[in-house]
Amino acid sequence: MRTAVGLIALLFTFLLQTNAEARTRIAFLETFNSRGERVEYEPGARFSHTAVQFDDIGDMWLNAYPGEGVAIITEERLSQHGTITEIIEIDQDIQYSQVEPYLGIPFDFWYSWDDNAMYCTEIIGKLLNVPTHPMIFNKKVWPKNYWDLDGTPGLSPDNLYRWAQEHSVKH
Repeated sequence: MRTAVGLIALLFTFLLQTNAEARTRIAFLETFNSRGERVEYEPGARFSHTAVQFDDIGDMWLNAYPGEGVAIITEERLSQHGTITEIIEIDQDIQYSQVEPYLGIPFDFWYSWDDNAMYCTEIIGKLLNVPTHPMIFNKKVWPKNYWDLDGTPGLSPDNLYRWAQEHSVKH
């Protein structure tokens, strides 16, 4: 009987350690124009796109992008959406079962915080419970019909980056 209790305790400890090692990786991408200048979708912003990788999908990336919607893609495909310049690893884990209801949802061209369509940081923000911030659209980059969205709640890649830095495993 003592051996069975010991084995159960050992198994429980192993499961806790395995769960503690689960990691989520967030990729931050930059976009450059034809002159090699970084495109700032938000004034002074560094990043233009994000994707997330977690243990249940191996080396693939969960992504929301125009023309693709919410999908799991390869790193090669992700690299076509910009230059991956940072990857931050956090302790918070995502499970495939959390993601499954979002797969196939179209890209959100109006950057609203509802579940009818999703943009890159919105899906990550919802999965990881990242708070929203008032959005600011760079008027030098965005067409005039987006300017009215200034101040609406959302999550930019740079705001997600600041949150991820605070929650990184190296923090």
